[in-house]
Amino acid sequence: MVDVQKVFDGYEKVKEARERLDRSKKVAMEEFEIFRDEMEKIVFQLKEMEDKLKNPNIDTELLNKKYQETVKLAKEKQEDMVAYDKRAKATIAQRQKNLLVEHLGDIRTAIQKVSETKGLDLVLNSSETQLGVFYSTESTDFTEDVIAILNAKEK
Repeated sequence: MVDVQKVFDGYEKVKEARERLDRSKKVAMEEFEIFRDEMEKIVFQLKEMEDKLKNPNIDTELLNKKYQETVKLAKEKQEDMVAYDKRAKATIAQRQKNLLVEHLGDIRTAIQKVSETKGLDLVLNSSETQLGVFYSTESTDFTEDVIAILNAKEK
């Protein structure tokens, strides 16, 4: 048996890909924070203008026009922010999916090599998330051998 999840987690290429994915997530969050900060500034400007519009001593015609333009800008910024968030989430989700697909072939090949070396005809996945074995002896678990072969390719 082999714990495919443990192999996946122990595979250096997967670790590196996850680090790149984490960096992408961090960049996306930083970009989103920039949008949020810009929105906060616009909202603050709108509140200031609203206060000025209540003052009877100020010519409100020009200020009202600027207020309407700022409201329009706020709506556009909000739409941009929502669109960016959707794109970023979709991109990250696709990268996560690709991470699995991209490295599964390597893992299958490594499992096949270990199986042939050990003379095994059948290998079952013992991952807790995809439990396929309810009982087995430790002598049939070659997860560490698979990780070693995968990571040896990197050197």
